Amino acid sequence: EDRGRLLEEHWSRLRGGVPAESRDIPLSMGRKLRVGEAAGRACRMGFLELCGSERGEADFLALAEHFDVIAVHDVPVFSSLEEVDTLRRFVKLLDVLYDRKSRLVLSAAAPLDDLFTGIRADIKAGGVDDIAWRTALYSADGKVGMAAGAIGTLFEAVRATERAESRLREMRTRRYHDA
Repeated sequence: EDRGRLLEEHWSRLRGGVPAESRDIPLSMGRKLRVGEAAGRACRMGFLELCGSERGEADFLALAEHFDVIAVHDVPVFSSLEEVDTLRRFVKLLDVLYDRKSRLVLSAAAPLDDLFTGIRADIKAGGVDDIAWRTALYSADGKVGMAAGAIGTLFEAVRATERAESRLREMRTRRYHDA
């Protein structure tokens, strides 16, 4: 409740009295990204709109080109490795916004320190057998077995959480905004 209210108040200040409207952002290959709430160079979108579907770097670059401030609401706690694809998209979004020096406003289900602990705990809790099972689950070719690339992908997810957390921390600093 408080997170939603705080984001709404912040969003109202960001708009500066300008009413929000929907806007279509042109993407490659004739696609469009529908932004439900945009006002000037600021927009507000739901986490699932951005990271819960097949979005990629080009989509996030287009978003950063059209908006200086991106408010994202309903960021979940990443509780298990089953969310690795959503996590990858979220990290890619953060990478793009960070590199473009965009201002990011988040409303999340937990404090930053707790957003990624589930994924980290998930990988630490599993032994070799668990990793083998997950390797088969995430294997691109569907073959059962311990493919080195798939194992690397799972451990990469843990490293991605560390990078995401680091970027989110830096994006909150005055140094980031003043650069």
